[in-house]
Amino acid sequence: MPWSETIEMSRVKFIADLESCLYDMTELCEKHGISRKTGYKWAERFGQEGVEGLRDRSRAPKHSPRQTEPGVTERLLALRRQHPTWGPRKLLAWLEKHEPGQGWPRASTLGGLLKRAGLVEPCRRCAARARPVAVARTEATGPNEVWTSDFKGQFRTGDGRLCYPLTVVDGFSRFVLVIQSLPSVAAAGVWPVFEQAFREYGLPQVIRTDIIDRVRNCPLRDFYAAG
Repeated sequence: MPWSETIEMSRVKFIADLESCLYDMTELCEKHGISRKTGYKWAERFGQEGVEGLRDRSRAPKHSPRQTEPGVTERLLALRRQHPTWGPRKLLAWLEKHEPGQGWPRASTLGGLLKRAGLVEPCRRCAARARPVAVARTEATGPNEVWTSDFKGQFRTGDGRLCYPLTVVDGFSRFVLVIQSLPSVAAAGVWPVFEQAFREYGLPQVIRTDIIDRVRNCPLRDFYAAG
């Protein structure tokens, strides 16, 4: 098959940008219009399987041993049409009482059948959901103002061990301050890398990273006081 039919070229471009170390995962996913979860998924697949890991995978199960039999489905839908106000639990309770012995599905399964058949009206009174508050993003206007940092996926070395490449990039100049291979993403290994970078380049005003939880409790103020 042609290349374009077997592999999404957008994923190949995503991996190319990932390996350039010019973007943290948040910026990279925004650039390619995907979620960070998806970005990490493609990075992990590429690290484990190479280009082959970027192919689409079928989500359909090979077999469905618990699939509801057509005759049972028809009976369930017919009863619902006769009693459009009955929910899945009431429908099943009636059937178990008047038509025992038949292997009726669970209420959750019946609810899915009713939705797919268009026999469930959408709820008009839904609880209001809290919307996330947009936080102003600090843009770098000069060197050493904003650093971006992230792990660029992971891969196995020749001896079979996992390697986690940690990068730190200046957000203004795109200069790569740090590329450090680590055996894990634990804070015990991450924080010394930041310490060395602070001593070598000074402290930035902002560090933008998805791994901030791993260094959240580290005493940045001590470095400012020492400086």
